[in-house]
Amino acid sequence: METTLLEILETAAIAVSGFLIKKYVFLEPDMDEKRQRMFYLLSFLVIGIVFPILGKDAASLAALFMIGLNICLGRKEHRLRGLFLMIPFPGIINGLMVPLLLVPPYLLAMSKRETSVYQFVIYGGLAVAFALFLVKGKNWRGWFQENMQRRSLRRSEKYLLWAIGILMLLFANHTAMQITLDHGNVRTADSLYGRGLAPFIGITSVCAFVMTVTIIVLIMQGNMRTFYHERVSGMQSGMITFMAEVVENRDDNTGGHIRRTADYVEQIAKELKRQGAYPDILSERYMKDMIVAAPLHDIGKIHIPDAVLNKPGRLSDDEFAVMKTHTTAGEELLKHAREELGESGYLNTAVEMAAYHHEWWNGRGYPYGISGEEIPLCARIMAVADVFDALTSKRCYKDAMPVEKAYAIIREESGTHFDPVVAIAFLRQQGAGTI
Repeated sequence: METTLLEILETAAIAVSGFLIKKYVFLEPDMDEKRQRMFYLLSFLVIGIVFPILGKDAASLAALFMIGLNICLGRKEHRLRGLFLMIPFPGIINGLMVPLLLVPPYLLAMSKRETSVYQFVIYGGLAVAFALFLVKGKNWRGWFQENMQRRSLRRSEKYLLWAIGILMLLFANHTAMQITLDHGNVRTADSLYGRGLAPFIGITSVCAFVMTVTIIVLIMQGNMRTFYHERVSGMQSGMITFMAEVVENRDDNTGGHIRRTADYVEQIAKELKRQGAYPDILSERYMKDMIVAAPLHDIGKIHIPDAVLNKPGRLSDDEFAVMKTHTTAGEELLKHAREELGESGYLNTAVEMAAYHHEWWNGRGYPYGISGEEIPLCARIMAVADVFDALTSKRCYKDAMPVEKAYAIIREESGTHFDPVVAIAFLRQQGAGTI
């Protein structure tokens, strides 16, 4: 009876710990609250049916299968990939449970009765901890549900969990086998130091347990740090956009220009990425920096007098010379910000966008007259976005141009004004054909 009860508790511990690891370590989303509760009930019902028919091992496998199924159902995409996440789960669970449940009784040469009592105490402690988590952790779980499950593990974190899972599975199986074999040859009263395998099992089990717990804790802390970093980054992005809009509001001609151009930049970058263009430059980090930095491309207009900025007619040569200085003025402003705030990817990208977004592919642009791939990719992308929005927007000195005519201009000026690869990506993304 004791053995059966311990096997039931072990199977339940595997199921509960697996569901907790799936949600709070692997950051796999749940289904909606009602369906998730029903799934928990269904899982324990399946385990309860399998256990008396096929035994503990089959019930443990059923628990792992239900966790994998839950991962698949909770995802909105790549659902079948969720099954592969089950590979490290047994190792992680065993890496926690084997050192805790099997090794101390072996090292202390406990009798079978003493081992059973010890394991009941451990399971009781785990049950109390889980009950406290349910009762006292409501606020934390609500915060987690609202915030943390919106992100996923980084690739390096996934690899680390896979590695520790596979290693711990090998360790746990080997340790359990050695304890079983050795236990049959050792009297209960034998001392710890008189047994050949005891030092090895003791040291490796402690190391394995500490390593497993440490990696889980580090990943959970990393998840929280990433969340707060993303929140701060979001606040910074909001402040950047707000600052750019303050500058834009001086210009009666360009309402909404910075948001539209930022959208175009994102669309072009994603299309270039899809095509495999500029793979050495267009990393995920670079794309994010571009999208954040895009609203600052015209920040230098804060130095342009209102008489020039809002002139209802065509600018004179002198006035156009003043207008062109918004590129270098923006470059200097953002370089100063970078000196004050420190190096960052989006500020570096913002400097390049502000300085070079009026450069031409053939070298006839301003302010520096550089050409081709001398112009940073972010500025070449912004050039297309900036011109297209200027053409299709109403200004005090002109009406909005029809979209098809604007597409035709982008097409015609590819290879002269615009990087042809970027222009093609824009037109394809807009569904306007190619050049």
